[in-house]
Amino acid sequence: MEVNDRSVNRLDGSPQMMKQGDSPSRSFSTLVLDKSEQTLAMQYRHDLTGSSRHDKLPVLSLILCSRNDQYMGNSLWRLQTTLNYVAQMVHVLAREEDVEVLVADWGSDIPLRDVLELSPAAARMVSFILIPPEIACELQKDSPFPEVLALNAAARRAGGEYIGRIDQDLLIGKRFLKYFFELHEGGRQLEVPLSSALLFANQRMVPYRFAVRCPPFWAVDKYIGWFGRFLKIEISSWNPFYCHGVGIWLVHRDLWNECGGYDERMIYMNTMEINMIARLMKNHKMVNLGKLVDYDFYHLEHYHPLVPRRSSTYRKVNPDPPFVKPDILNPNGPDWGLIQYPFEKLPYSPDRKKVETATFHQSPFEWWFFMLLIVSAGVQMAWDKIVKSFRIVNVVWRQRAHIAWETVRYQPLFSWPRLLVSLWVRKKRDQK
Repeated sequence: MEVNDRSVNRLDGSPQMMKQGDSPSRSFSTLVLDKSEQTLAMQYRHDLTGSSRHDKLPVLSLILCSRNDQYMGNSLWRLQTTLNYVAQMVHVLAREEDVEVLVADWGSDIPLRDVLELSPAAARMVSFILIPPEIACELQKDSPFPEVLALNAAARRAGGEYIGRIDQDLLIGKRFLKYFFELHEGGRQLEVPLSSALLFANQRMVPYRFAVRCPPFWAVDKYIGWFGRFLKIEISSWNPFYCHGVGIWLVHRDLWNECGGYDERMIYMNTMEINMIARLMKNHKMVNLGKLVDYDFYHLEHYHPLVPRRSSTYRKVNPDPPFVKPDILNPNGPDWGLIQYPFEKLPYSPDRKKVETATFHQSPFEWWFFMLLIVSAGVQMAWDKIVKSFRIVNVVWRQRAHIAWETVRYQPLFSWPRLLVSLWVRKKRDQK
């Protein structure tokens, strides 16, 4: 891997920061270091990220945040499935030395590293940053879970040349990983240099009725293999693609430092990526990574299909102004990412027994179990669609009945048929 020494000093907050006269928009990423400065910067980055000076730095750091609190169901199962799945994909591609996964554990009373069941591959690849409850409670104010603070803490301590943010219940496919490394090694090209591209991908939705059963790893793997390309993509036509659910938000480490990561004032939910993207798009070009890899990101759905799928139903959300249209490139300053706190990268607990991520062996029992799982989930999904259809029909006919009644209620009874027919004809004409 070719390490960009120019980037090392910029992200890690080393003493060499900005020289007088540098452009503010590129103050942390365009300085040219002489050879001795590069050596010192590389040593500083190793020290900050917890790596030996002789370790090979990863190409890609995947960062995510979570807490041991059973948020919206079995969040521990979703998290360990995510970690085991990405580790399995990386292992299949023989890229263990090129990828690290960093989990920001925000305020867990019992740390995640002590309770998760990880495979040997995941145990080697995943590190944890523990933000203690007493510090977390002070920093989060009245927010139950400030993702911006947790993710920035992980990004600031990540060792990778590229840093990608994913959700704690997001499965990353092999297709994306192969494509990314081909880009990095020059086998593929974008319209813009990879190091300055803003890469965003939307996600596909693994149905709630499947995910809520917390199936074993091999069943999840088989489900994605069979149905992944047919799963619904969370995107619409009335907003830019990056305004919808994130599969991955991936940029070079220089760009994280250039803008200071997420705006750390946005301690509530939603619009955090939109804000960061808006700040960076003033100098860099957006790339729809999802289209390039056929949306190879799969969200383990945890919203019940018969309730509104809105974040505001469960948590307070960030207000639009002033965050949707930011006017400051780096609102956090040089101390972004809680760098004033001595948080360390911790390995998976050595006291935890590692579990094998069993593959699908096509034994009779596994076939019967998997098919039963698919059929039972499918039946419930079909029933959910019927219930939602009846709800929609009920709402539509209630609206129509209300309009009809308001049309005829003060008119003589004998004129009702004529008025209703006229109303029906007018509505048909307006629809054309």
